[in-house]
Amino acid sequence: MTTWPYMVDREIRAVIFDIDGTLVDSLDAYYEVFNRGVAHLNAGPLAKDALRDYLAKGLGLREIIEKVSPLPIDDATYKMCREEIHRLFRQVELEGVKLFPGTEELFRHLAGKGIKIGVATGRTSAPEEEQARFARLGLDPYISAIVTSRDIQHRKPAPDVIIECARRLDVPLKACVVVGDTEPDVAAARQAGAVSVAVTTGHDDEKVLLKARPDMLFRTIRDLMVFMESPPMEGASDAF
Repeated sequence: MTTWPYMVDREIRAVIFDIDGTLVDSLDAYYEVFNRGVAHLNAGPLAKDALRDYLAKGLGLREIIEKVSPLPIDDATYKMCREEIHRLFRQVELEGVKLFPGTEELFRHLAGKGIKIGVATGRTSAPEEEQARFARLGLDPYISAIVTSRDIQHRKPAPDVIIECARRLDVPLKACVVVGDTEPDVAAARQAGAVSVAVTTGHDDEKVLLKARPDMLFRTIRDLMVFMESPPMEGASDAF
């Protein structure tokens, strides 16, 4: 049985991570390619703070495009924008998207303790595409399941992507910790019945995340690592 400090009465068998803003710092790259990908719509460039806000709210790519386009978006136009944005992102991510410090160390630590690692993301890419990205980042040997919004019916803050990831990991939801950087991440984890952990490295700041009432909040992935290595406390509760 694996326990964490402050959670001595809960067995932890898996940790499920969001991607953007949680494991990788991708906002600058996504901001660049999004505006290039919708430039032909004659839409003014979307401000980075506005894009951050839309992503934090869990809006899908089509919803964001519809907000910046002066004209209605039909299926053909959306498909063209999506393919262009994805093409551009693949070009810039090698240099523009990096892991947050401490991520690989955390994954190695979890794997060493026999804790399964899953990924549950709002991205609409295919899981095998994300697997290839994690291979580039050197994390794929640690990951047992990847679920994207393509695999489920309802996006975060609905719990679907968390529930499906736990199912593929073959781990009960109550034995899962879910780590994310937005209010929808916290809401999805709570609705699923998992332990919710928020980090302030992404789209939502600490004040917004605290309002969502995560079980735990950390400023960085590295802080989560330090917490895990602390000795358990007798009689401690699940949350603080």
